[in-house]
Amino acid sequence: MIVITSTLSSSATLAPTATPAPTATPVPIELVVCQQDEPLSLYLYGDDVSARPGIFAALFDGPIDSVGYRYQPVILQPLPSLENGGLEIRDLLVRPGDRVVDSATGAVGPLAAGAQLTQADGSLVTYTGDQPARTIQLVATFTLQPNLHWSDGQALTADDSRFSFEVASTPDTPTSKFIIDRTASYEAIDPLTARWTGLPGWRDSDFFLRFWFPLPRHALGQLSAGELLKDPGATLRPLSWGPFMIEDWARGNHLSLTRNPYYFRAAEGLPRVDRVTFRFGLAPDTIVNEMLAGRCDIGSAVTDFTGQLPLLLQAQDANTLAPQFVSSLVFEHLDFGIQPSEDYSRGAGNALFQDARVRQAIAYCLDRPAIAAQLTGGLAEVPPAYAPAAHPAYTAAAVTQYPFDPARGQALLDQAGWQDHDGDGVRDDGHGAGGRKLSLAYASGPEISLFRQTLATLIQSQLLVNCGIEVRPQFYAQEDLYNLWPTGVLFGRKFDLGEFPWRSGIEPPCELYLTEAIPTDFNPGGANDTGYSNPAFDAACRAARDALDEATRTARHAEALALFAQDLPSLPLFTRLKIGVALPRVSGYQLDATADSDLWNIETIGLPRP
Repeated sequence: MIVITSTLSSSATLAPTATPAPTATPVPIELVVCQQDEPLSLYLYGDDVSARPGIFAALFDGPIDSVGYRYQPVILQPLPSLENGGLEIRDLLVRPGDRVVDSATGAVGPLAAGAQLTQADGSLVTYTGDQPARTIQLVATFTLQPNLHWSDGQALTADDSRFSFEVASTPDTPTSKFIIDRTASYEAIDPLTARWTGLPGWRDSDFFLRFWFPLPRHALGQLSAGELLKDPGATLRPLSWGPFMIEDWARGNHLSLTRNPYYFRAAEGLPRVDRVTFRFGLAPDTIVNEMLAGRCDIGSAVTDFTGQLPLLLQAQDANTLAPQFVSSLVFEHLDFGIQPSEDYSRGAGNALFQDARVRQAIAYCLDRPAIAAQLTGGLAEVPPAYAPAAHPAYTAAAVTQYPFDPARGQALLDQAGWQDHDGDGVRDDGHGAGGRKLSLAYASGPEISLFRQTLATLIQSQLLVNCGIEVRPQFYAQEDLYNLWPTGVLFGRKFDLGEFPWRSGIEPPCELYLTEAIPTDFNPGGANDTGYSNPAFDAACRAARDALDEATRTARHAEALALFAQDLPSLPLFTRLKIGVALPRVSGYQLDATADSDLWNIETIGLPRP
């Protein structure tokens, strides 16, 4: 037996136990984001989406981010592809009456004679009878990251994505049904696996995006789609899975978010701040002043800071603000009316722009960098085509460049038969009083836009001074300028030069210039207002858009971009700017051209602890 005895005598005096000094509670780190507009709802399928991208980035991380002209999975494991086996291309037997997608028109309907069916090798077969036929069917499998939870602690599963699909499919949910109509099924295979199956015949090159943004079935599943549009639990206090969750929303003033304890990246020490407050109702100049006073940490890029550009540049030089400028996905362009409508008469002749030399001459005669410098402070890109130079599909060596070179432009116009024979400063065709002047109507609008007026004046002045081309600006109301065929100015193909913005995307929008996109009686919604038609371009664009592997897609887009720049049916002028502003003390703020929000990585945005 072991006996333990004390070595202390009964008269020994014990030292008092030390009382630990109180530990100060750290002051929470709060990030204040200021923006002009306030969303009406935070419901996924609610309206008024323009004011909420930053808020959604804080509440819902992903599920798929678009950054650097590429899609990146966030709460998903690698996106499905042919290479990793996540995409299956089935060779399917279809029978008369089966719902299929006509590969020529994209229309959905029962299989009947005349339908075009895509084959496994990419070719099309015309269905001619009542016998079964073969076509393809795409199946994409998505796998969630493990240990995902909603902000109430409940697991986020593939069934929540399936629930979102169910809600989106109902007539009461005001969303596009284009993808849903072309979906054969969307299933939750197990808690981490969702599977999308397209309708037979649909060669959907965006198959890797067919994962539905989850909604919490356990919290909202008892409500109808119509009720969800008004339910506070969906519209005002939605559960989140991202770095933050709703704390308080004082409508008309601010929205407060606090750290989500169930965030799946919490073990990485994320997010880097404890709270985020969005302040609303602030004009752009007010936001800049509030930031200079230290009451806002970030001026969100959802606010248009274009009018504050001089002040932002001054503050940047003084290191009092840290604005960021990137080219947005919106680019201004000058379209040539290559094939005007039959009821339109151009003074210089309706066939003028069918001569590529005239189109190319105008490109050489315009100092586009100078125009961009005046309108964007020299911060915007002059893109080589309908995709920026940073795009993976852009290859500088393959794309024809048009630097400012008036002498070269003048030589091309001379070759095309346009010279200033009478010495009045405007080129003509040399046929005397009965001849034609190189005088062009310039369609844009609205007239109240100082930006549009300034741009028109710059183009007008440069073309006249540099190359003897007269430009007559004509401004139209938006509804007249953009109305569809046959009444609209642009899409009715009733213009000489047309200037307006297009919005691009991660994938270059070659479809805007396809022959089949020319507005006509048979295609009144067509976007190819120039009337440009090149079978080689059409083939490259279609192949890029149909490609199911990234390498082929990139290569064929590169081919289409090169053909476009060579033919030049439209002259890209410059990109519009995306502007976000941060205080110098903010770390991790990273504006990206293709991200949905400037706060796409809000979990890694930090501030020094007070």
